[in-house]
Amino acid sequence: MGILIVALLALSPPDGIIHHGVDTVSSEEMISMLEEVPVVFIGEKHDDALAHEWELFIWTNLAFDEKSLALEMFETDVQELLDGYLAGELNLDEFLESARPWNNYMEAYHPMVEHAAQNGMNVIAANVPRHFAATVARNGWEGLREAENSDFFENISVDSTNDSYRQQFLGTMEAIGNQMQAMPMDPVNMYRAQLLKDAVMASSIEGISCVFICGSFHSDYRSGIPDQLEPEVSYLTVSVVGEDEPWEAEQADFVIVCGI
Repeated sequence: MGILIVALLALSPPDGIIHHGVDTVSSEEMISMLEEVPVVFIGEKHDDALAHEWELFIWTNLAFDEKSLALEMFETDVQELLDGYLAGELNLDEFLESARPWNNYMEAYHPMVEHAAQNGMNVIAANVPRHFAATVARNGWEGLREAENSDFFENISVDSTNDSYRQQFLGTMEAIGNQMQAMPMDPVNMYRAQLLKDAVMASSIEGISCVFICGSFHSDYRSGIPDQLEPEVSYLTVSVVGEDEPWEAEQADFVIVCGI
């Protein structure tokens, strides 16, 4: 039954309008253009059910040849568990017990992982282990240097030159801080933790053709993870927004306004 549902979704796009610059395009036209690049980023709001439908639709239409699925939602240190599940060496309960899945994993992301499992595709646990990001958010880069197993980052470089991304992040943190009356941590260190996540996620797909599912802040305006890619990497971005959400054409190569 699961395979049948995936197949039907691959043929029938969810409701929404696809904007490509000043034009609107069909789902077939979008998929055709996405097929031309090795890396596709899909930026989402994590609790948006329609965004997850669009992600499944795009993934099932691009999942061929050597394409992998990359997920912000799993951290690099559970890759072995994820590989074990894909290979049938772990059942679902065993996998979920140890892989620290997000609360909405089953409804939001498991259908994509299951499609990969059923079709012999790889899935990449892309995100930095959360204790490293938390260390940087609390103590800055110095905290990372003092962290146990910090040799994990020996081959990770962080590009911090995108001032627009920095200002956007700090502006968001300031707005949140005003709502909370105070920020629990230094916003600059939180930005460094954000950069660390972006750099590790970019490193996790080095040399790999993939569809990358991430929070929209990590790929909107071709910033975030894309900033940390090698210059020669060719990619396109998709941003999925709700019907009543504000959006801009330059937000992504394709902006899908759901539910219309």
